Formats: sequence, C-alpha cells, structure tokens
Amino acid sequence: MLGQSLGLIHYRTWLRGSFPDSTLRVHGLADRAQVFLDGVPLGVLERTGSLDALPITVHDTGAELDLLVENMGRINYGPLLEDRKGISGGVRIDGQYQFDWEIRPLPLTDLAGLRFGAAEQVEGPAFHRATLEVPEPADGFLALPGWTKGQVWLNGFALGRYWDRGPQRTLYAPAPVWRAGRNELVILELHRPGERIELCDVPDLGPTG
Repeated sequence: MLGQSLGLIHYRTWLRGSFPDSTLRVHGLADRAQVFLDGVPLGVLERTGSLDALPITVHDTGAELDLLVENMGRINYGPLLEDRKGISGGVRIDGQYQFDWEIRPLPLTDLAGLRFGAAEQVEGPAFHRATLEVPEPADGFLALPGWTKGQVWLNGFALGRYWDRGPQRTLYAPAPVWRAGRNELVILELHRPGERIELCDVPDLGPTG
C-alpha cells in the first residue's frame, strides 16, 4: 500500500487523554516493533512468541507514541505465502484503537543521503560508520561482539543482518566487496552498539551440534 517491499517502517501518533496502568497491543504486526513513548523505549513487540503486549501509562497531557517496525523476512511456502509487512490491523490501548498516524517508509535501499556527525555513544536505532584499511581484498568474516541487532553494509553492499541471539556470530564479507586500502562500514544498530568490530579469516557459525 505504501510502495515499499522491504526494510523498516516508522509509525507515529499523539496519544490524547490519560491511560493509567493500561496495555498496548498491535494487531497484524509483521514482524517486530520497537515501541517508544515520548522518545523513551517502552519495549519490543513481536509477531510470534510471548511479546504480544506492553504496559503503558499516559498522563492527561498526552504523549507521542512511536513504533519502528522491522521486516524480518517472508514466509515462502503454503497458504501464508502472501506475507504483508508493517501493521495491517491497528494499535490498541486497552479497548481503544489509536488513529491519526504519520507513516514513514524506510526501505533502506539507498543510504547515500546519510550524514554522520562526531562519534558519540548512543542507544536506540541509529546508523554508525567505521572505516578500515586492508592491503589486498580477500574473503573475510565480520563479527560484532557486544552489538545487539541490526544490518551491515560494506562499501554500499548489504552484507546482511546480525542478532546477538545467534546462533551465527559472523557475516560473510566476500573478496569482491572489499577494496585495497580504505573501506567503509555502515551499521544500523537498533538497540545497543558494541565497542568494536572484528574482521576474522574464518566464520563463526555458533553451535552446530
């Protein structure tokens, strides 16, 4: 409906009135939503599992509600093949649906417009940039110890996603993507960044037994 088939999508609305000791639910969520109230992380909702509701309290003055929804891949078999992403149902606090949403597509297909400032430690969704020198292109494997969940681009090429849940702990970075000399990494970290990035010569696929 929004002309977007992949990436992230951002929903924002203003909550009017008070909601003391209430519960937030998202219907038709695909696949994972980070929820913020006045810019402060409220929690995470997921399509499957037990993360289907969050406690929320809003005072009489109201509050700004943000949901950043991530597409985590599509079902590619059977009756659920038409796997739409985003929020296809609605957002409800207790029995009241919320309206007047501002919706911003974030397909992540072109990062050329990113502007980076001075290095600083931030938590929450943010892009990070690093450069590294290699004398000669060769196959490698990137590890992000201490990072939480996100995506990595090497010299503009999308290497893939990482998640501290594992089991895989490295991303394959093939030789043709590298350049002799300076290389640029862009990382979209959705939660908490780590303090370093490691370039390894062998993969770490996690437990395989």
